[in-house]
Amino acid sequence: METLKRFDIWIADMNPPLGSEPGKIRPVVIVQSDVLHRFNFPATIVCPISSQQKGVSKIRISIERTVLNGLKRNSSILIDQITAIDLSRLRERIGFLEAEYRQPLCESLFEILDLANTD
Repeated sequence: METLKRFDIWIADMNPPLGSEPGKIRPVVIVQSDVLHRFNFPATIVCPISSQQKGVSKIRISIERTVLNGLKRNSSILIDQITAIDLSRLRERIGFLEAEYRQPLCESLFEILDLANTD
């Protein structure tokens, strides 16, 4: 398998979904640190991407399709659906998340996970 890198966008088979999980074969953005990738960890942490744009907020970041990210439609990163997936779910790398979207993604992950709260 091709080496994974943080902020790469891959097509992943998210089936079968459970409950409110996003299913289908869909793009995902890798958010896991490259440190674990270097140790051949058998899973990675991703945020699914959806072409259904239901409003932009801290849990949904709107991204435009480009040649660099490989998306076919303008889409949203589903930050509230962060999940770990087995590497066998990854089908192919289609691109990477451009720099302009990386900081907002990281800030939203920080807030969603409430990392500043140590209580």
